[in-house]
Amino acid sequence: VTPEQTGGNAKMIALDDFSTVSTLASICIVFLLAYWIMSENSSKQESYVNNPKSFLNYQPYEPPATLWSDFQVIKAMWFAKITGTDLQERLDSFYETQADLYDSYRFRMLHGRPKMLQGVSRHLTPSKPSDGIVWVDLACGTGANVENFGTSIQEGKISRVYLVDLCRPLCKVARRERGEKYGSDVVKVVHGDVTNFELEGLPPAISVDLVTISYSLVMIPSWEKCIENAKRLLKPGGVIGVTDFTVAPDQSYLSKKFWKDTFAKDHVYLNDEHLKTLRNEFEELEAAHGYGTLPYTPFFLKAAYYHFVGKKA
Repeated sequence: VTPEQTGGNAKMIALDDFSTVSTLASICIVFLLAYWIMSENSSKQESYVNNPKSFLNYQPYEPPATLWSDFQVIKAMWFAKITGTDLQERLDSFYETQADLYDSYRFRMLHGRPKMLQGVSRHLTPSKPSDGIVWVDLACGTGANVENFGTSIQEGKISRVYLVDLCRPLCKVARRERGEKYGSDVVKVVHGDVTNFELEGLPPAISVDLVTISYSLVMIPSWEKCIENAKRLLKPGGVIGVTDFTVAPDQSYLSKKFWKDTFAKDHVYLNDEHLKTLRNEFEELEAAHGYGTLPYTPFFLKAAYYHFVGKKA
């Protein structure tokens, strides 16, 4: 065998290897794009027609996402170094690098939020509609729920919104995206613990028409106090809307264990006591369980959630 032949064979082997790698990379990209498209399609909200008699007008909110923005969020979720000695510090360290992309990724996994907010729009009937309602969104994240009632804010049907959250990076986004958009005189961002009844910036007790808690009780160690705080703030006849991940009565033991263990890795603790407590504390107006997909997971893996709309006696 001549050196020329050996070199030629080596080059052919190298080209074959390169071709194989390119093919595998192309297949991976195709599968990734397919998963992204499936994720986008599975998150499309069902059409909703507002009742003309409803006080609030619900409108869908679907923040745009790209494959690149999803990659950045997933990278932050998987590789973020969570530091700190208390809940606030851990939240800040986890969300610091993904706060700006928080909504574009997560709205595709929060299937109960539209149902809860639609339920709120159906049931809220303020005693003095001309004054506009006061709304407190506890553990609000970036305050994205505001966008679902943006028209009602602009029409003066909502006179004041309090967005409350413990995470400073998410509060920063809430001030920029909601406070600046609708005006700080209407949308006020309050940084602090939603279980603290004396938190500076909250409205007085028994002065609020609507309280919402969206996908956050599972991350609050003293979640009962959050519900108690909501009840304290509400006027008699005021409405509360809550939605979150859970384990459902019709799930098998193995399914419940799988989802509890999976979520617990991200310090999210599923608890079927949430709905029971809400039913004990408030007059139930509507409630239901459901199942929803998560981005970039097989379509047959669906997490359970609930939504609850109730009224303070």
